[in-house]
Amino acid sequence: MMTEKYDAAKEAELNAIAADDLRRIEQEVVAEAEASVDDFDAMKDEQKAADAAEAAYTFEAAQGISMDIEAESEARLEK
Repeated sequence: MMTEKYDAAKEAELNAIAADDLRRIEQEVVAEAEASVDDFDAMKDEQKAADAAEAAYTFEAAQGISMDIEAESEARLEK
């Protein structure tokens, strides 16, 4: 039976790639939501504009949480 040896450097690399992907996705969602706010404002649809603004805010908050998780992961790997 062959087992893979734990490789902290490889795990750190994979974590960094995943964090970059998540950050990019979150930024794209925020940008799309903010653009939607402008579009719905122009169409005078206040409810949809408010919903899009809420989505943008939620994903901006998620970005902060993602950064915290990334920092915790890095700290754990440094031990």
